[in-house]
Amino acid sequence: MKSEKDVFKKEGIKITDERVEIQLQANQYALDQIEQYTFFLKPKRNLLAGDVSHLSTEKLIIQYKKTNQMKCFSQVLIKLDFYQRLLLAQKVNQLCDFMNGPIQPLFHPDNLFLFGEEIFLAHRGFMQVIAPYTVTENDFLKQYRALVLAILYPNLSYESLNGGSEGLTDDLSKLLHGAKNVTEINQIISDQIETQKEIRATELRVVSRKNYFIFKWGSLLFSLSTILFALLTGIYAFYQLPQIERSVDAQAKYIAKDYAGVLTALADVSPSLFSQSIKYIVAVSVIQLDHLTSLEKTAILNQLSQESSENRLLYWIYIDRNNLQQALDIAQNIGDEQYLLHVYTKLYLTVKMNDQMSGEKKQKLLKNYQEKISQYSKKPGENKSENPTK
Repeated sequence: MKSEKDVFKKEGIKITDERVEIQLQANQYALDQIEQYTFFLKPKRNLLAGDVSHLSTEKLIIQYKKTNQMKCFSQVLIKLDFYQRLLLAQKVNQLCDFMNGPIQPLFHPDNLFLFGEEIFLAHRGFMQVIAPYTVTENDFLKQYRALVLAILYPNLSYESLNGGSEGLTDDLSKLLHGAKNVTEINQIISDQIETQKEIRATELRVVSRKNYFIFKWGSLLFSLSTILFALLTGIYAFYQLPQIERSVDAQAKYIAKDYAGVLTALADVSPSLFSQSIKYIVAVSVIQLDHLTSLEKTAILNQLSQESSENRLLYWIYIDRNNLQQALDIAQNIGDEQYLLHVYTKLYLTVKMNDQMSGEKKQKLLKNYQEKISQYSKKPGENKSENPTK
């Protein structure tokens, strides 16, 4: 039986913009039981959809579908700083759900993909049918620890880390090496994130205070610039600094998945002052808290990223702040029917609950919004001239 390392030899895997292809040899699968495995190739949370493209007594080829926007961890890691790698290591704790189950993840940075805020696994084994075969909790722990270390220390290969953590002598690697189960590993990562957040916040405060005193003493030394420096200092101390602190607070709450806390932290800040990254975390928080189904949330979030247009992000911010006309203008501008349906539904409910509006105006608006809702609710191919009430 080949080891988990052997499954991922370079000659056995090919990654393109549209797919991940893996080839297994005859001693890595049970030919007479492949039909059971095909059920686990369907797309599910954190799993790429796969198809068996070739099956014989000599080899098995499986192709997993991906998009060009999905980047494998090996590509992403070299661009991230330590704090960002910690956040990514925290995301892979979702793979712990597979422990003691029929699916065995192939733990390797080249087999994991990042798309927006979600991670996806390409190849996975199945019981004793497809390699990698299901393993004991102890072996699962070793492979999971090697993956976490490979994320945190991208200069070391996963293969070398899977055999041990030789060469790593820092405190964090020692803690991870001493973890007795995956829960302890996840807790160590969470603790490190909190520590790094405090360090970053402290550095931000130190830099802010230093700048403040530079402005203050500069104004005293250069009398002709007193008014200008005082003005700049006032703006920074009473306007920009609180903005920075709110942003840091919102980012911390977003990492902790406290989406309501994100919106509360930035409730008094104008969207025009948000950076692109802040717009993104606010938009995601609004979507997570909105009255949408899990499928709808997933579909919307899959199309959203920090590279999304400003209008798409502002749309959700205006939805949250009940600026529905502005949200409607954006939806009409970008021509997204899903966005139009959502905002018309919000407008309909808002008008319906307004007891201060005149009856004639209220009924006129409700009728108009109902027509729009019916129009954008129709599936492709339906006759949009039909009466939606029939």
